[in-house]
Amino acid sequence: MKKAKERIEGSKIAQYAILRDYANEILKTNPGSTVRIHTNPMPDSNPIFLRIYVCFEACKKGFVGGCRPFIGLDRTFLRGYYGGQLLTAIGQDENNHIYPIAYAIVESENKDSWKWFLDILQDDVGDFQANGFNFMSDMQKGLIPAVQEIYPNANHRFCAMHIWQNFRKKWGDLQLKKCMWSCDKASTTQDFNAAMDKLKKINVGAWEYLDKISPKQWSRAHFSEYSKMDNYTNNYWEVFNAKVKKMRGKPIITMLEEVRCYVMRIMARNKKALI
Repeated sequence: MKKAKERIEGSKIAQYAILRDYANEILKTNPGSTVRIHTNPMPDSNPIFLRIYVCFEACKKGFVGGCRPFIGLDRTFLRGYYGGQLLTAIGQDENNHIYPIAYAIVESENKDSWKWFLDILQDDVGDFQANGFNFMSDMQKGLIPAVQEIYPNANHRFCAMHIWQNFRKKWGDLQLKKCMWSCDKASTTQDFNAAMDKLKKINVGAWEYLDKISPKQWSRAHFSEYSKMDNYTNNYWEVFNAKVKKMRGKPIITMLEEVRCYVMRIMARNKKALI
């Protein structure tokens, strides 16, 4: 089975040796695209691969010119022999379709890898303040300080489902669940305050837990008005992760190619939906 998979999908080891050729081919066939490879130099041998970032010119232009200023940041683990993480930046077009902007394979999820990804992303799509970008993510390891450093004072929402998953570990009964989601879905500050007061009367500990999180990051009533989007979960970005699930265990170039083809299919499908 190993030999058959290697014959069909390619060699896990050999594909790293031609990764720069693959990057050059993307730049040759997609002028204006961005491909960055980051390695760890070795004094007595070939450099060790660490990260690769890919953003196609069409994705840049389409996002800046026709999508809402809203970017979802997410990650998913790779299941191949060498492990790693797939970082993604996903937008949402004006027809409420997901819009892949950029993706990267990194050695692990931490502040340094997220900073590297976000720094290049900003070069591609423009300054967040000038464009008024809003961000949404889970509370991933290293992502929050990275966003604060690269995009200081940016509007950064947290996925309510992720907050609920942590919340229910201590307070999972139905009454508290209803209160928590009432706070999240509240469309006015008055409704939010009323829901929080109700939660406080039921369980002070649960109220203290949610009160520590800025309402600007998880309650619809306090979201920034500029992007005109009231998304409080990252379901859109999870769709992308679900679609690439079968690709995550394949050799690196095979995986990158399949992700590229999937991005192309999304663009073609969404274009047809607009006609």
